[in-house]
Amino acid sequence: MRKRTFKALAGALVAAALVVAPLVTTGASAEETQLQGEVGKLVPFTPESNDAGYWENQTEHESKCYKVDAPESSSHGTISADKKTITLKPYEEDWWGDHWELLVIKAGNTNNVINHPEAGVAYASPENGGGNQADVSHWIVCKGEYPTEKPKDKVTETEESTTDCGEEVVVTVTTTTTTPYIWDDEAEEWVLDEANATTEEDRETRALTEEEWADCNPTTTKTTYGEWVDGEWECGDTTVTQTREVYTTVYHGEVAEPTVTTTETQTRELTAEESEQDCEPTPTPTPTPTETPVVPATPASSDPGALAATGGGISPMFAVAGGAVLFAGIAVVAFAAYRRRHASTE
Repeated sequence: MRKRTFKALAGALVAAALVVAPLVTTGASAEETQLQGEVGKLVPFTPESNDAGYWENQTEHESKCYKVDAPESSSHGTISADKKTITLKPYEEDWWGDHWELLVIKAGNTNNVINHPEAGVAYASPENGGGNQADVSHWIVCKGEYPTEKPKDKVTETEESTTDCGEEVVVTVTTTTTTPYIWDDEAEEWVLDEANATTEEDRETRALTEEEWADCNPTTTKTTYGEWVDGEWECGDTTVTQTREVYTTVYHGEVAEPTVTTTETQTRELTAEESEQDCEPTPTPTPTPTETPVVPATPASSDPGALAATGGGISPMFAVAGGAVLFAGIAVVAFAAYRRRHASTE
């Protein structure tokens, strides 16, 4: 317990020194010399810093440190061919601890100290006294253990289905997102590492259900009409019945059922001309002749001159009638005499 307390205090002091205290370097700064690889904190070399156990007392979390002499690699990391960088390997689950705690790269009279290094990143060796980047002399890597157990990765699933009416299928895509946790030094807790989240997609295809097929193929009805045709009517009718054909086709999407033909009727008014069409004309009656009665003329005046002008006041019509009667009487007498004479000769 006392050792842990001492290590915690020592780690805090080292961390504060690395962040706050000015660094003493040999020669120019890392930016000026443009070192190959990433640089953490450059601190002066001391004989104690050659020992891996020394760094176990300088880490923030409880740790185990391992020293590797150059130009060798190890199961924890590799050295570049030009001996200028160290790259750590991914942290394995069966190792002690749960993360890379510290990396120390020794070159010349300086140590490049990286707190919580990341796997896959090339970290630089320091420069030598001549201002050039030196070859790695040796490197020390420390495995750390956070004070609380690392939570399991957060796994979320989302599902989205798309209907493909053309192919008559439903495609369902299930997206699984896995987000690991990372230790937050400032908050001293585990937080989600969104930057390193991974996603996987699983696609599943199935046939449409009856309801889905109906949605893809809505039922519609198309109706067309023929021309109205007049029926027959008789003379004097005022209306006529018309008929026409009705053609109805039901579609399910683009698939059509057989067309059904029906007949519908309506009544319309006849025009006056149509109502009298084909009627026989009414014959014009022949007037019956009538005899004009003879009306005796009435003397228009008692004046003697007038009477003299009209034949003594007698109408000419009476004169004609009297003549006709006289002629008839003479004819009858003559015919009777002829009959008697003829009878006597026989």
